[in-house]
Amino acid sequence: MKNGYLGIYDSGIGGLTVVKAVQEAFPNEKIVFLADSKHMPYGSKTPEEIVSYSLENVSILSRYPLKAVLIACNTSDSIAREVLQERCSLPIIGVISPAAKKAVSLSQNRRIAVMATQATCASGAYVKAVSGYDEEAEVISVPCPALVPLIEEGRFLHPDEELDTVLSSYLDQVKESGADTLILGCTHYDVLIPHVKRILPGIHTVSSSRCFLDDLKELVSSETDDTEEKEIFLCTSDAEDFRKTAELMLPGIRFQRV
Repeated sequence: MKNGYLGIYDSGIGGLTVVKAVQEAFPNEKIVFLADSKHMPYGSKTPEEIVSYSLENVSILSRYPLKAVLIACNTSDSIAREVLQERCSLPIIGVISPAAKKAVSLSQNRRIAVMATQATCASGAYVKAVSGYDEEAEVISVPCPALVPLIEEGRFLHPDEELDTVLSSYLDQVKESGADTLILGCTHYDVLIPHVKRILPGIHTVSSSRCFLDDLKELVSSETDDTEEKEIFLCTSDAEDFRKTAELMLPGIRFQRV
């Protein structure tokens, strides 16, 4: 169903970096985006909770005519994607494998660092994904529990001493590892790329918010369908409160609470 919606979900505003990437690459694409802001952040939740939230997210998105679901959340991708693929008839697209593939293509010393949530790091999903493309590559996981809350507060927009201190402490681990390539293994982290490049200017940076685009090419439509609303934005917490944060990513955005 090429004229159906592409369903996209995340725990918060990080998924809007994925929405922006899809909008830029496929301007005719119809999108329904869900932010499970009620349960944000996912990175500190148990695997059972993450699977439950992910299934509910797909159920909510399925109220609309979908052609595929894009998991715009590394934590959900790392823990719940296989369950979703088993239980859903729709194509389920993740962000981890494409990012791992890109990192392997860039790394010259075969040492790849991954900054991600605690749950994503603990899952070993990036270790497995990178190994699938290069068995000899070494993956250094750096859990970053403090970043998502700071990003959700909008602290990335202007110079911020607390954000710089926290980010620098994580990047020090990356530098000490000797990795020449860094995967930003949380879609929230895409907004930190300017800060990362300032602190570690020589490292290859891979954003999980963009590497999946090739996986969508066969699903997207080249025609505009004016019979339905082109973009729908949903959230699971107070819509007005979440809109204030989301506008930092997409000015003028409006949300419906579900």
